[in-house]
Amino acid sequence: MAAGTAIVSVLGGARVLGTAPGSAAQWERMILEGIPVRSADALRETMALPEAVLAQLLGVSEKTLFLARAGTGRLGSLASHRLFCVARIVALAILVLGSEQAAMRWLMHPQFALGVRSPITLLKTEAGRNLIEKLLLQIGREPARS
Repeated sequence: MAAGTAIVSVLGGARVLGTAPGSAAQWERMILEGIPVRSADALRETMALPEAVLAQLLGVSEKTLFLARAGTGRLGSLASHRLFCVARIVALAILVLGSEQAAMRWLMHPQFALGVRSPITLLKTEAGRNLIEKLLLQIGREPARS
């Protein structure tokens, strides 16, 4: 599965997104127009996150998520950008670690290479996401152990 396809999958698929963006320009347009809040719900379900944690990752309140569901059905551009960034890391973890289950377990548990912090706690900032991405890419380059 390619990275772009994995991101679409993590966000609920083309049916939830309304399309399957295949380029950076298409993602940018979708982010600026607002990603459907149902995609955030799909990510929350995939990661088994409480609503409050999803809201923190997106930098919004739970009330904002509620109002987005009741109103336009779309997140604002900033929350959409954050959702895309988190989904990108989750998709990368799935690709590198081989399964959704392995990725969720890795994201939720403290990792020695991250100062014994859980990756989920670092997803709130670009700096934290960069740390996680670098670690996942390093893991992906390591030869498989027998």
